[in-house]
Amino acid sequence: MRAFLSISAFLLCISGVQAATTLYETQFRQTVINADSDFLDNASVTLTNPSTSLSSNLAANLLVPSVQMNGNNTGWTVTFSFTATQDITISSLDLGFQFVTGIGTRHDNADSKAGTATVTLASGDLSSTADLSFERVQADKDGTPTADVQEASFNTPLTVKAGETFTLTVNAKAPETGGTFLGLSQLGLHGDLVPEPATASLGLLGLAALLMRRRRV
Repeated sequence: MRAFLSISAFLLCISGVQAATTLYETQFRQTVINADSDFLDNASVTLTNPSTSLSSNLAANLLVPSVQMNGNNTGWTVTFSFTATQDITISSLDLGFQFVTGIGTRHDNADSKAGTATVTLASGDLSSTADLSFERVQADKDGTPTADVQEASFNTPLTVKAGETFTLTVNAKAPETGGTFLGLSQLGLHGDLVPEPATASLGLLGLAALLMRRRRV
């Protein structure tokens, strides 16, 4: 029994090494995107249209493409680019969505504005997707606009090696929202560190030693 408990504890330790972690997170301010992460570097963003016309008020703290969403079945596309500083596996993300008026302020009407987004994660010849839906009632009781933060898992976790660049492309649509613009308030990427071969080998050796000890007992 004592040997079995030791093995169980050891396996828990190994699983803890690969526990899901936050690989990257940022709050947007127009086209500014930080690269303050132990796992990613060289962050950049490409928009279908610049957001300079929505540079004041609420939109100053959002990434807002200058694309009218009402009746637009194509929506807008924003692409983020990162370079991995170590081997990682990306499995999920969270995105914050916020609707604003054409001058970057909150909507005064109380109608519910909804939309969908498809996020494509790509590295080399590999790619994976995640689908999100979001909804926001603009006129909060206290008048404070709040982003709708949505979480989603990629259909297949994607592994990126150290030094490799990967892209994250967001295509958002909200064609039945009335006259409005849509922005992103925040982005988070989550996944696992890929253990180094030497670390994995040591783990297997330790497990083998515990199994041998259990046989003797």
